[in-house]
Amino acid sequence: MILTIIGVAAFYFSYLVIFFLAYLIWPYNGLDKPIGIFLILACLLFLYARFLEPNIIRIKRHRIKLTKNEIAPLKIAIISDIHIGLFTKKRLLAKAVKKLNGLNPDLILIPGDFTWHLPENKIEKDLTGLKNLSSPVFAVLGNHDCGSQYEKDVSGKLTEVLSKCGIRVIDDKTEEIKINPAPFSRVFLQKAGRDIQERCGIKGQGIKLIGLSDFETRQPDYSLIKNISGSSLNIILTHNPDAVYEFPSYDMDLVICGHTHGGQVRIYPFYKYAYKYIALMKRDFDKGLREFRGTKVFITAGLGMAGLPFRFLMPPVIDVLEIE
Repeated sequence: MILTIIGVAAFYFSYLVIFFLAYLIWPYNGLDKPIGIFLILACLLFLYARFLEPNIIRIKRHRIKLTKNEIAPLKIAIISDIHIGLFTKKRLLAKAVKKLNGLNPDLILIPGDFTWHLPENKIEKDLTGLKNLSSPVFAVLGNHDCGSQYEKDVSGKLTEVLSKCGIRVIDDKTEEIKINPAPFSRVFLQKAGRDIQERCGIKGQGIKLIGLSDFETRQPDYSLIKNISGSSLNIILTHNPDAVYEFPSYDMDLVICGHTHGGQVRIYPFYKYAYKYIALMKRDFDKGLREFRGTKVFITAGLGMAGLPFRFLMPPVIDVLEIE
């Protein structure tokens, strides 16, 4: 609650910084004084972290080679921690949707936290842009969607809205799907021979998606991930990477998580404290691809902001996993 109050104060105070910067520069009051120059640079960095970087969506591509045989090439796009609400507005979501459609992924996965202090009666209006996504979308909910700390649990309304947008929420559920191969995948299958075609299926790559409910606010059903090895590509979707430490087995091919924001304000060593005291994480998962007990774990740094209205050295990101 205290952090939220500080964040809201910083959100509105930031507009005053613009006027203060104008005062320092015009009529060149601070340009010939060391303190004035320092204040100008500090203001510029503050305004960059507040207004510019949070609106710069980067696309990061990651090639992931799995040990399982006969997996057709697959392109999975990941967005997370959208946090529409106090600080992140729906125009950023509209920009992300446009970029996602331009990537033409085989599958889009969203590991939670669609909202942050977003009134329940605004959820449908502010998230309606998600219905424009042109690829299959599956999601789980995050701690802020499910009533973390002092926030209201909006999971019911949110699930209803996401369903209207064509997004399948798979908290504690398993979905078995087949993705029609992209052109480059068809070439792979044709060259691979009949045996691999029969295993992979020329009509699509078999994928078993297992969604786990939020580790912080719910009790995930870990029984879903016992003995899941098989010919399909097995992917676990969960919000908080700390949940990985609780898994009863590690037969899955890939785990996809969010929650960390990559620290959001990535100034060493302060961002490490953000994991412990803001994200309330007990483990050392950060961002990017990790290896844990023989299983690949991918953590995305997400799109939006929570806690403080800043992103610095950690811009919003759409991660594209090229599975092979």
